[in-house]
Amino acid sequence: MRFVLLLLGVSLALAQEAPPVKIHLYYETLCPYSIEFVVDQLYPTWSVLKDIMEVEMFPFGNANYAADGDGWSFACQHGDDECRGNMIHACAKDHFNDINLEMEFVNCLLSADYPPNAGAKCAAEVGQDWAPLDACVNSLEGQNLLHAVALQQEQLDPSLYFVPWIIVNDVFSEDQVGECQTNLLAVVCDRYTGEPPAECSTHRVQSTARRPQTTKP
Repeated sequence: MRFVLLLLGVSLALAQEAPPVKIHLYYETLCPYSIEFVVDQLYPTWSVLKDIMEVEMFPFGNANYAADGDGWSFACQHGDDECRGNMIHACAKDHFNDINLEMEFVNCLLSADYPPNAGAKCAAEVGQDWAPLDACVNSLEGQNLLHAVALQQEQLDPSLYFVPWIIVNDVFSEDQVGECQTNLLAVVCDRYTGEPPAECSTHRVQSTARRPQTTKP
């Protein structure tokens, strides 16, 4: 009995020590394929597997920036409203500093009919005050936060050439992006090195690779 308990303790310790599966998403708030990935794959998978996931999102994508006085101006692939949507997320990410709130907020934002206009509604939905976020979006603070996202994106190797750009455990490949867009839950379960949670067997469907659905410059 003592030996069995020892083995059980070792198994539990190993399970607890297994690192979470890292998902880094670089995206645009008006890119249809980015929206589809977040709403149909990332958020549902995170909802059931967040205990074994580490998610970080970077709202910039195929955009550009330039110095503008003391701040920054931005040109986004889908126009000025997309820049506003990206900045709403950048401000929320900084102000919330809580991936649980951020995921709920971004899912709400991207599920809306028009994400750049959904900030106030989604802030209320997650129980947060919209006023400081609105002030951030319309100030130098928001410009600096979105610029910081751009600088982070510039560190990518290889450099981003489409969105959604999905990195799993610090590894990028086009095939992997297609797998994530098809069945992220299966990807996370496959990459997790610990004892898989029950949700992996309950909800899992075999992942089949496909060409990534993306927006390119």
